[in-house]
Amino acid sequence: MLSRHATDRVAPTSDNWIHTSVLVLNASYEALDEIGADRAVVLLTSGVAESVADREPYFPIRSKQLEIALPETIRLLRYVFVEHVNPVHEESRATLTGVLRRDKHRCGYCASWARTVDHIRPRSRGGPNTWGNLIACCAPCNTAKADRTPEEAGMRLLWQPKAPDPMAKRQRRIWRQLATT
Repeated sequence: MLSRHATDRVAPTSDNWIHTSVLVLNASYEALDEIGADRAVVLLTSGVAESVADREPYFPIRSKQLEIALPETIRLLRYVFVEHVNPVHEESRATLTGVLRRDKHRCGYCASWARTVDHIRPRSRGGPNTWGNLIACCAPCNTAKADRTPEEAGMRLLWQPKAPDPMAKRQRRIWRQLATT
C-alpha cells in the first residue's frame, strides 16, 4: 500500500484517490493540516468547507446524487481558533501529571496501573525531569529498580518515552469543534 505522500505523486485512480492528501486552510486562509481525501470529501459535502483548488488532472468523486472534483486544497467556512503552542521535545521539562497522561497510567516496565513516575537515568546520577527521562511506573517496579538504570536492574522498557505531540492534541480539538457544527 502506498503512503499518503507517495500517492500524491501519481495520478489518482479509483483504488488510490482516498489516500491522497488535501491541504486544509482555516477560514482566514492559514494552513492548518493535511488530511486524507476521504475526510476532505466529507467536510465538503457536509458544508463545513469549500474547495479552493481542485486536483489536476480532473478526477471526479461520484455518488448516486453528486459529483465533485477531487480537491487539492479546501478552506473551512468557519474560523477555527488555533492557540500558539510552544514546541515540546524530549529535553523539555515534564510533570508527573503529564507523564502519567502520556503513558495512560501504564507502567513502562510491566504495563500494570501506575501512579508514580520513574527516572530512567536516576536523579542520584543527574537524571533530569524531562519527557525523555521519565516514564510512568508502578510502585513494585519503582522499588525494584531503585536508583539503578534499567539495564543494571535487569528491567526492560516496554516503549521509549517521547515528548507528547502538541499538534495531535490541537488536531483532536479542531475535529471535535467541527463535529459540533
